[in-house]
Amino acid sequence: MSFTQSQVRKLQAKLRPQHVRTREADGISLSYLEGWHVVSEANRIFGFDGWDRETISSDCVWTKQVNGRYCAAYVTRIRIRVRAGDALIVREGSGAGESNAGSPGQAHEFAAKAAETDATKRALMTFGNAFGLSLYGGTVEAKPKVSATMPAAPPIPGPEIPAETWSDNNAPTDEPVEAEVPPPSSEVISDRKSNTSAPPKHLLPVSLPGPEWPAVNPLEEAERINKERQKRIDKSALALSEPKRMRHSGHLAFVASKPCLICGRNRAHAHHLKFAQPTALARKVSDEFTVPLCSVHHRELHRQGDERIWWDAHGIDALAVAQELWHKTTAHQLDEVSEVAY
Repeated sequence: MSFTQSQVRKLQAKLRPQHVRTREADGISLSYLEGWHVVSEANRIFGFDGWDRETISSDCVWTKQVNGRYCAAYVTRIRIRVRAGDALIVREGSGAGESNAGSPGQAHEFAAKAAETDATKRALMTFGNAFGLSLYGGTVEAKPKVSATMPAAPPIPGPEIPAETWSDNNAPTDEPVEAEVPPPSSEVISDRKSNTSAPPKHLLPVSLPGPEWPAVNPLEEAERINKERQKRIDKSALALSEPKRMRHSGHLAFVASKPCLICGRNRAHAHHLKFAQPTALARKVSDEFTVPLCSVHHRELHRQGDERIWWDAHGIDALAVAQELWHKTTAHQLDEVSEVAY
């Protein structure tokens, strides 16, 4: 015996875009699944007692202390065993993880956990799309955003309304108009292989739009409704306020087009200044606190324990530079900025 038909169907199902996360790494946008979601999918498809995970090896490959902070990097190999009836399917995967923490124990713990999660996802990925296999082929795409520039949907054909049904002042009448719906053609009847005669004519009530009514674009209306649904409470206005984290993709592209602040190289990255706002779980600081850095100095800064010390050593007021760039971008584009308070 092997996997059941239900399990095969779940493994081959398309990956839902809402489960895919993205992050920036060396100027490249990477798509991935979160570790908890992958484990949850394994329990859902294989069963809580239908699979096992074994850590084959977990090695600390690098450790260092920088300005009172402890850094560590681990490489881990995981073995997954899945019971499919009488068969036992074994898959393996390797992963890496690194951490920067205030104590040696936390640095090693966080790095080891990250490597173990990474290896688990890569081992389970070999079972199918449910565990992110399709991400390696680029088949999962984000849902297209409805835009007013997109062509409007063609009108749905309907019964023609005679002009005699309108009143003298061209105002809509309160009574519904009965329009005749033509019976299906003989071709349609033959396609359906029906021996019955054509159905009799039916009367369809139609509400008449007035000439003064505004024309509504369905796509624009859908976009407006979607924006209203996505509005969040402005937590910055509460008694216990939280900082606003502005999102502006155009500003990030503008910052990345500038030369590196340290060496002047082109093809820079938009680096977020972590010390500009309080930290939040999996939330970057506002896009207004971004400065251009090349890949070399961007990587060097992330290895630094305290960003302030790194910027002071180079004699650069990064916050002032970030505010100047933000002012240039948003001086005439405030409508394009997305304000989100977390």
